[in-house]
Amino acid sequence: MGTLKTARHWRAAAVLLLPVLTGTAGCAAGDRPDAGEAVYGQPLAEQFQAATDATRDAGTAAFLSTLTYGAAGGDAVHRAKGSQDYERGTSLAKLGFSAHRHFPRETLEFLQVSAPEGGQAVATAEDDVYVRHGASAWLRYTPEAVNELGETTGVIAAHAAGDVAPYSGTLADIVPRAIPREKPERRADGSRVYRVTVLPEVAAEVLPRDLQSLQGDWGAVPVQLTVRLDAEGRLASAAADLGPVLARLHEQKVLVDVKRLRAAYELSDFGKPVKAKGPDSSGEPVVDARTTLVPIATLKKGRCATTGATGLATTAVVRPVDCTARHDLRVLAQVKVDRTFPGERDIADGDDYARTQCERASFTAPDDWRRGGRYAEGFGFVGASGVSIGFHGGETETTVTGDYTCYLRTA
Repeated sequence: MGTLKTARHWRAAAVLLLPVLTGTAGCAAGDRPDAGEAVYGQPLAEQFQAATDATRDAGTAAFLSTLTYGAAGGDAVHRAKGSQDYERGTSLAKLGFSAHRHFPRETLEFLQVSAPEGGQAVATAEDDVYVRHGASAWLRYTPEAVNELGETTGVIAAHAAGDVAPYSGTLADIVPRAIPREKPERRADGSRVYRVTVLPEVAAEVLPRDLQSLQGDWGAVPVQLTVRLDAEGRLASAAADLGPVLARLHEQKVLVDVKRLRAAYELSDFGKPVKAKGPDSSGEPVVDARTTLVPIATLKKGRCATTGATGLATTAVVRPVDCTARHDLRVLAQVKVDRTFPGERDIADGDDYARTQCERASFTAPDDWRRGGRYAEGFGFVGASGVSIGFHGGETETTVTGDYTCYLRTA
């Protein structure tokens, strides 16, 4: 993972032209341009860019972003609801996840990985992103922390303030990259509704990071995007049918029980004061992720750690703690996978070989680690590996290499 997106903003030249009056003290009300003229007076292809500026010029707004997974047993929804201050480059949102009780269980467990428990809140302040669970202290991710902790932090970095809005990772980021080709439908309240298309790989940017990692050939079928601008030309809502993206995920054997995938975004309360205070103005405790968290691959055998309150929903990056304190896991071993086989083998990764080594490490763990049933949940492992096809001595070989951390899980 590189650096967090910065809150640099360029402004299109949207000039409100007023008629030149001679010998008069003012102009008649009928001669005044519409409130949205700075947007709707632009060429059609430039109106979304102008709308982005008009939205930012409102100063503040409340927002609701949803990603809905539809299955035969009901829907599951990832939700982010909060406020944005465009002038200060800050935002504050509460993240949530809910599912119908008949939603497919296996798919539900997969989606919950991207929805850490504990009432997660996310705040942004230009280059920095803050997360916290419940009443815990805010954990601050700076660009330096993201660089040092690695790509796992991408789930946090994805929300850093960007060129479009202080809270990124929503359809608001996609709208100015679409180009209207047909005139919008004008509603009675002066708002306009546009129907446009975007590339599936662009629309896929609103997915949780673990789903985005399945990038590749997303196919040629475009994603249908409906955008509504209010009477003043500000972004009011956007909705996308992510069917083409879902089709690609199905090809990867992911979310196979999900039949519909839809993203939505709404803005309201333009210009109203933001009541909720983020960590930059509330005076609440803040800790630095760079000095608090470490990659689990750096911990030695026997060290304990917790995965709570990191906002990452992963064991790849953890908070080290003393083993006498409450913890989620205890490191068993750091292992390497390095296997070579004759011929060209159909091997996806080195997980099976890592599992064998971790099972061996679990059997040889000290007896006092097991005492009291603390680690009754058994062992787990996390890591990465690669597979390569090469030639040696005129023969084809398949090589699997990787690094993994084995750990015991607390009951």
